[in-house]
Amino acid sequence: MTVGAFVAASLTAVLLVGAPRVGMAADRVVDGVPLPSDAAVASVATDLQQQWAGAWVGAWDGSMKHVLIVESVADDGRAGVVYAIGGNPFGIAAQWKRHQARISGNSLSISEAGVAIAYRTKSRDSLEATYARGNVRSQAAMTRADLATLVAAGAVVDWTGGHSERLPTDLVENGQPIRLETVIFRPPGAGPFPLAVINHGSTGMGRDQSLFTQTWYNPALASFLNERGWIAAFPQRRWRGQSDGLYDEGFAVDRSRGYSCEAERSLAGATRALRDVEAAVTSLRRRPEVAASPMLLVGQSRGGVLSMAYAGDHPEQALGVVNFVGGWLGEGCGTASAVNQALFKRAARFDRPTLWLYGRNDSYYSIAHSRSNFAAFLESGGKGAFEEFDLPAGNGHFVMGFPNLWSPPVAAYLDLLRGAPK
Repeated sequence: MTVGAFVAASLTAVLLVGAPRVGMAADRVVDGVPLPSDAAVASVATDLQQQWAGAWVGAWDGSMKHVLIVESVADDGRAGVVYAIGGNPFGIAAQWKRHQARISGNSLSISEAGVAIAYRTKSRDSLEATYARGNVRSQAAMTRADLATLVAAGAVVDWTGGHSERLPTDLVENGQPIRLETVIFRPPGAGPFPLAVINHGSTGMGRDQSLFTQTWYNPALASFLNERGWIAAFPQRRWRGQSDGLYDEGFAVDRSRGYSCEAERSLAGATRALRDVEAAVTSLRRRPEVAASPMLLVGQSRGGVLSMAYAGDHPEQALGVVNFVGGWLGEGCGTASAVNQALFKRAARFDRPTLWLYGRNDSYYSIAHSRSNFAAFLESGGKGAFEEFDLPAGNGHFVMGFPNLWSPPVAAYLDLLRGAPK
């Protein structure tokens, strides 16, 4: 299962703080996000007002569009805000509501009805947002926007802070060239920048085609890497997100049944996915803002084992690998150990240290299963460290959704790579 699938589930809980007003009018709709017709931004007479006044746009977990409008800021830190979200395919309606917020230091917070939302300034024109309700956690990167421009007819909104485009590749399918959607987050500065490629996972059981076209990326991870000088690219493999081609990563003969447990079909799907990773990397390497130095590979679930296997196939291209809960088949398949270990043994040809990050109570891979995969990797000559976590949400498959857990070991790992001989 992917973090994207987790987001699909958790975003059903990312509602407004408190119930939306019944029948509330909104004659302004910004790319699917409704706003009150009388929305206005705060004056900018004081330093506090200059820091916060205005409209801010982003997307919760890179998926649900979100607008925050700071309409008033008092000297004592009280603020009046409009909180608005777009709808999603998982049962959330587009809606808005006004709230009283509190500003303290570099943070603006909304706290009502068991929900805590915090916006923290990163720069004059950017915020980091976090949402918490019970065990649900979401993040968003927010950027300042001019309200008049935002509500103008035909306005184009950058919801993610990243840039999405379809990369031309060397792949051809049915005689047609294949473009792979890739969301790119670029750090400040002229570049060129070292490249970090972050690979997505599956779509749960592979039976819900509506999930195929959901573009996946992780704003918190992108921000973490950008702050350390990496350009972060999230390629979407064939027929994932807005990519061209057929999504065919080990499906059963009857595709409506989802992914196959048959080892031969499953491993063939992994090989096909690795060709997509290679095509995306090749295209990214042609860009002038990308440095020629070895890259960092990161992956979630199926993307984790793909990142490992890719480094094994192309050790000269990789500086390091961060594997978030990697595996190709869940333990519901009797072939899971054979398939997963075959791919991780393939990764052992990469001769630098790797970092494995796993959660206890993973619904797809138990810690015992993942540690056995790690042992097989080490026995085949691989190098790495295995970290395991208890997640507040309970399901250990969603480690990537908790930056407070993975940030320290990943930061230490990047420091280790920086000091390693090239």
